Amino acid sequence: MMARRVFLGIIPLWVLAAALAVTWLPETFSTWEKLVRLALCAPLLLYFPGRMLVDTLRFEGDVVTRGTFAVFLSLATCIFLGLLLHVVGHLDARGWVYALGLTTIALRWLNVVLLLARPVPAIPWAWPGRRFAIFAVSMILAASSVLVARPVALERKPFHFTELWMVPKWNWTNNVVTVGVRNSEDAKTLYSFDLVLGGTLIGKMPTFELAPSSSQTFEFSVPTKTRPPARLEAWLYKGGDRGTIYRKVWMAIDTLQSPAPTGITLQFAPEPKNG
Repeated sequence: MMARRVFLGIIPLWVLAAALAVTWLPETFSTWEKLVRLALCAPLLLYFPGRMLVDTLRFEGDVVTRGTFAVFLSLATCIFLGLLLHVVGHLDARGWVYALGLTTIALRWLNVVLLLARPVPAIPWAWPGRRFAIFAVSMILAASSVLVARPVALERKPFHFTELWMVPKWNWTNNVVTVGVRNSEDAKTLYSFDLVLGGTLIGKMPTFELAPSSSQTFEFSVPTKTRPPARLEAWLYKGGDRGTIYRKVWMAIDTLQSPAPTGITLQFAPEPKNG
């Protein structure tokens, strides 16, 4: 009884630790961080939900029998949660941990409430035929879930990219343009870029680093007396490779009117640098 109370007390703390691990650890984590995530999330995936179901339904049996039920009931729970996460569009690590954690805590609460409200006798699962039937159904559910989920999981590949933009500041009264870069890649990335006006290099930004999902903007003062109207371009380089333009945006500079972003193009495929 004491061990059961300790286990029920640890469950919320374990769920909280797993949620923090997938929320706060960086996307590019080291080997020990991978091990931390694995240690915190594996029991939440393979054992805790099923164990709460076993306790709630009062399954009777030895430690091995109850542990086997817990594992296969957890896998069965993952089937339904996976379908739900797919529908709501959160079939990722955070979605799985949040869904499994909330399910485990809900079953734990139901377990305690049912026990306090009306003690229910244990369900006798000691008959060999019944144990075999439950084991066979669990195996079929587990195998089916893997076969159904595997093709979709292999096809799901996140799209990683880098955003680059250039706009005039305010109403172009101060001859300043703003160049912004946003890292939507899956790792920390080094960037640098050049400003080119009419084919002439007028600005060169040193290398800077951006973490995933972070952005940075820069302001540059550019000349406006160009005849004929010139094209201002921003060339972005990635990973310290200044031989290849990774992204490029441009805007027209006119001597008689404020420059407008008459055309903005993104180079999704790297192009060789000319000049």
